[in-house]
Amino acid sequence: MPKSKRSLRWKEVLFGTKSHELLVFSFFLAVSFGFWLLQALNETLEREVQYSVELDGVPSDVVIIDSLPSTIGVTLHDRGVTLARHSISSIFRPNRIRLDFAKYAKAKSDAEVVISPAEVQRLIRRNLLATTRIQSVRPDTLRFAYNHGLSRTLPVKLAGTVKASRQNYIQSIQIVPDSVRVFAPKAMLDTMKAVYSEEFSMEGLHEQGSHTIMLREQKLTKYEPEQVDLRVSVGYYTEKTLQVPVMGLNFPAEKKLRTFPSTVSITFRVESGRYHKVTAEDFVLATTYEELLQNTENSKLLLHLKTTPEGVSNVRISPQEVDYLIEQM
Repeated sequence: MPKSKRSLRWKEVLFGTKSHELLVFSFFLAVSFGFWLLQALNETLEREVQYSVELDGVPSDVVIIDSLPSTIGVTLHDRGVTLARHSISSIFRPNRIRLDFAKYAKAKSDAEVVISPAEVQRLIRRNLLATTRIQSVRPDTLRFAYNHGLSRTLPVKLAGTVKASRQNYIQSIQIVPDSVRVFAPKAMLDTMKAVYSEEFSMEGLHEQGSHTIMLREQKLTKYEPEQVDLRVSVGYYTEKTLQVPVMGLNFPAEKKLRTFPSTVSITFRVESGRYHKVTAEDFVLATTYEELLQNTENSKLLLHLKTTPEGVSNVRISPQEVDYLIEQM
């Protein structure tokens, strides 16, 4: 395309009717926005800002056992232009409340420090113009507690439930660490015997694992560490079958019990960790001479266990009834 034609097309784009209309529209839009912005900035507005809270000058021998909130919300009331100026200045000088520990500490004793709403507003107002009004502060009162390293090591107790699935069982539960260091005022430490976890519920566990458990919060108390690991070992149930002899108890010396068959199958559910430990000798499958004398209506002997080993459940006897006779020696 010749150069002259290209120049002509660009002139049409820049100075044509459509371009002129677009420029006029953009001009009036910018003017309208400017008027709106000036009006908005002159109106009285409310705006919430965040102030960070810091505690300075804490001595090395002091332990903060109940901390200040990291931030507070402050609602400011002023003209829009003033609030906008405050927002811009906060970019270079962040909104911050700095508290000097030495000013609020109470000598060398353990203490809880309460900073009143009036004092909090005074600290905030340092960086505000005289026309700016503080509408609200959340929280409006600041608190922190400290002591001079007074602590005890106490055991951790669980305040929850741990249950396995129906096919499994809990082999062991371990708390790591099983004790924590507790910082608190002396009067509280003297009465504390243990530290308790938050309430929790674990159900349907089918494999071993480690779970983080938080310690129960208590006013004016700090824990090191603030959480523990709950290590749960989970086993599984399995079935086992043994041949167990039928025994006669309390028989006269001249009499002897014979059953047909002489041994029966005992099938049971057992914990996996005890599978090889449970033997036929752990079961007593017996009847007494007195029981047989009362068995006049049935020619068969109904079998039942006298003793069952620990960790065994769902016991089944097969056959449940056997033929028998009392043999004269």
